[in-house]
Amino acid sequence: MPEGDTLRRLATRIDDRFGGDVVTRCEMRDPRLALVDLSGRRLVGADAYGKHLFVRFDDGRSLHAHLRMSGSFEVGRPSREPTWKRRAELWLTNGRLTAVDVPVLDVLDTDDEHTVTDRLGPDLCAPDGAPDPDEIAVRLVADPEAPLTGALLDQHRVAGFGNIYVNDVPFIVGVSPFQPVGAIDGLSGLVAIGVALIRTNAERGPQNTTGRRLGTDARWVHGAGRRPCPVCGGRLRYQAERETPWGRSITWCPDCQRSGDRVTADLERARRLIALHPATKQAIFPRR
Repeated sequence: MPEGDTLRRLATRIDDRFGGDVVTRCEMRDPRLALVDLSGRRLVGADAYGKHLFVRFDDGRSLHAHLRMSGSFEVGRPSREPTWKRRAELWLTNGRLTAVDVPVLDVLDTDDEHTVTDRLGPDLCAPDGAPDPDEIAVRLVADPEAPLTGALLDQHRVAGFGNIYVNDVPFIVGVSPFQPVGAIDGLSGLVAIGVALIRTNAERGPQNTTGRRLGTDARWVHGAGRRPCPVCGGRLRYQAERETPWGRSITWCPDCQRSGDRVTADLERARRLIALHPATKQAIFPRR
């Protein structure tokens, strides 16, 4: 599922490519939007909040999308996808904008965008500044028994984290993904590292969590399956989405990532693991 940094970069691409362009042709193939015609409207900008995209037009309407697991937008060139996959297709002055396999697609008044965002937590990639990690930590412990990864994925608590960050951030700080969120000391520091990583990646491009090969999507454990742990050499463990309480797959190291009655996020470990990542300029580590 695309994460908050992906949506922020998508909104920026649409804004940069089409801001001020007029829609010369509009094809809506989603039955719920069959009567919507944006032809003649000017695209005034695009924005994202968490995993939600809003494309705004000069008549006071917004095209709202959530990509979930399958959706994507193609920006600029004509899509090569089959017609039935192209749920919405807009011809604009400087190219074409195509919603491919987007499962949540609707048009609403721009003034009503808040009806979508009001139910969400703070936007991790908000363009007007990073959310407060302390505030997010308070929201996470509203249900202290929730497992860490499940809490981080709950968009009502914080908007934008997806599987990449909820796999790798707990690994970076050495905390089990199953540890109850209310039994973690240093939770604000853990959150601050996640905020710094996702915001830095939103600015730079690749979803890199290691600081190595920065031009690539290099990650610590996400997608690693049952390979050896990249830190201790022990065997990683993997559970598919049908096996986890939060309905998403997880990879973790049972030797590196602690669990118990109470554990502390290891910020010194985090400092070492992401020492080469530009996110360290945003993350706040305790003084040594």
